[in-house]
Amino acid sequence: MAARVLLIEDDPSIARFVEMALEDLSPPDAAAAVSLQVVRDLAAAAAALAAGDWQLVISDLMLPDGSAETLLAQGHARAGAAPPWIIFSAGVNEARRQSLFASGVARVLHKPVPLQQLLDTVAELLWPGATPTPAGLLPNDPVQQHFAGDRELFERFRAGCVERFADDIAEGEAAVAASDVARLRRVAHGLKAVLELIGQPALAAQARALEDTAAAWAPGQALPGGWPALAQGLAALRGDPPA
Repeated sequence: MAARVLLIEDDPSIARFVEMALEDLSPPDAAAAVSLQVVRDLAAAAAALAAGDWQLVISDLMLPDGSAETLLAQGHARAGAAPPWIIFSAGVNEARRQSLFASGVARVLHKPVPLQQLLDTVAELLWPGATPTPAGLLPNDPVQQHFAGDRELFERFRAGCVERFADDIAEGEAAVAASDVARLRRVAHGLKAVLELIGQPALAAQARALEDTAAAWAPGQALPGGWPALAQGLAALRGDPPA
């Protein structure tokens, strides 16, 4: 019987990364395939969790309508028949990490999650006792670091991300035009992990800096800077002509 996995993630590129990763997962029993359902906000996640029958939940923390910690506070990871939870996020300090564990979370992974670490963690929680596949990591090579040496998977993921950068640019421009700092922060938050995964650490650092600036912004202050340079970098990856 297929293992049902719920992914709570609003970023299409990260959701696709998890989907592609699980396609490469080798269950100990050929019949034990993985069935993945993706939801993109708290409301949809709450409805899916209420329906039950999940073997694993993988969730980002920051979602468009709030934090996944709201679901955890409602006991979704601690109930008697609750599935194990994996939280993956780029913004978890030690205090928050311990709070997540206290809420019932089984594992906390740091974005961007290397492919092998994700596969091993999922396999460990779905099929306890399964033997993980060792992987040698070359820290400066995103194919090795994040995709366990699978260049075809990396190239397919990168192509999808680059295509979706057009939507990210449009979303960022709309946020700037509307002076919507929360929206701009969400755009930067999603981009920082994606850019790390495709081997663009400099642009990822720009996205991280923009997210941090937006998080510290207060009403009455000037709109956080950094978006024009980040948008230009995304456009360059797409091969768009200079604006």
